[in-house]
Parts: sequence; C-alpha cells; structure tokens
Amino acid sequence: MMKSINLNLQNIGKRFNREWVFKGVNIQLNGGDRIAVLGSNGSGKSTIAKIMSGFVIPSEGSVQLTVDNKLIHTDQYYQYLSYTAPYLELPEEFTLSEMVNFQRKLRPFINAPSTSEIIQKLGMEKQMHKSIVLFSSGMKQRLKLLLALISEAAITILDEPTVNLDQQGIAWYRQLITECNSDKIIIVCSNHQSDEFDFCSQQLLIEEYKS
Repeated sequence: MMKSINLNLQNIGKRFNREWVFKGVNIQLNGGDRIAVLGSNGSGKSTIAKIMSGFVIPSEGSVQLTVDNKLIHTDQYYQYLSYTAPYLELPEEFTLSEMVNFQRKLRPFINAPSTSEIIQKLGMEKQMHKSIVLFSSGMKQRLKLLLALISEAAITILDEPTVNLDQQGIAWYRQLITECNSDKIIIVCSNHQSDEFDFCSQQLLIEEYKS
C-alpha cells in the first residue's frame, strides 16, 4: 500500500450553466481519514465526490492528490481510486468468480485474499459460478462494496453505500467497514442516513456551500 496520501481541495466551486451547485469548498484529507459528504438528492454531493476523484473538473478552485510525496496529475487519479455508486453497473455476463478475478487483474487486493476467501466474505459460496445478471440488487451492491474496499487504492468513494441493502446487508456493510484498517481515505456520500457514515470522523454538509 501507499506510504502517505494527501487529498487537498482549495476553494472548489462547480456550476452548471449559470447556476452554482456549491462554492468555496475547502477540504484536506490524509491517509486513514473517513469523511461523510452529506446532502439531499440533487444537492451536489455526488458532484463533489467526482471532483475529488478527478472525474469532473471544478469550475473554480484546485484539487491536489499526493501519494508517497508524488503529485498525481488529474488524468491519473483513476489509478489510485476505487469508486462505487448505485448508477455504476457490473459486467453482468461474468460469473461471480470471474468478476473477482477480473478485478484482481485491474488492481491488487489488500492482503491478497484468494477468490474463495472473497466469495466467503460475501456469503455467496453457492453463487460462485452464477452469472451476475441473475443476482439480486442487494447481492450486486454487496459485491461492489467489497471489491471497492479491499482494492489497493489511495481513495475509496462509497456513494449511497446501503442502497438496495436490507437490514442484514447493512449490518454486513458496517462489519466490513470495521474490518477495513487500511490507511486509505474513505469518502461516503449519504442522504443523512447515519448507518452509512457514523464511523466517519469528519462531515461535509454540502448544502452549506450554496452560493
């Protein structure tokens, strides 16, 4: 894993056409930090997460990601990032084991667990050779969350992580977070659902940055 991580947002603002979504956002995050980005639907929390990840360019301000004292160019952020959101789809033609092995080729897993260990962590041993297209929405969400959290990445962004999870799934997610002792930065975007983010030591209330 990375020795040191720093993500610095200075005076970030984003507008669409003439309307500002938010202005004046300043955040400094270091390895091991957990932050919740909170707001109602349409408030801009997913947009600020995409700016943090380099997927969206801010209208004003600057973003700097430093890994092991090396300044990373924005178009290379994806190499240091794992990201999951309800609108991101899995390749459904893969079986579960094929998906895990495919992800492993893209980015190493923390502590290098075997495919069978990962599937056991999901509680899906009987679905190992089942195509993802046949999975329930909750099963897909579990898989996305686990792959994001166990991947070696400087930053992991979880956008509305408990979407499609029942109470048992939410308990599983919270246990997974407890076991994640990585030095990565974890960013959780939430509609104020405390069981998604109450482990975070910092909060960003995006609606406070409306112009």
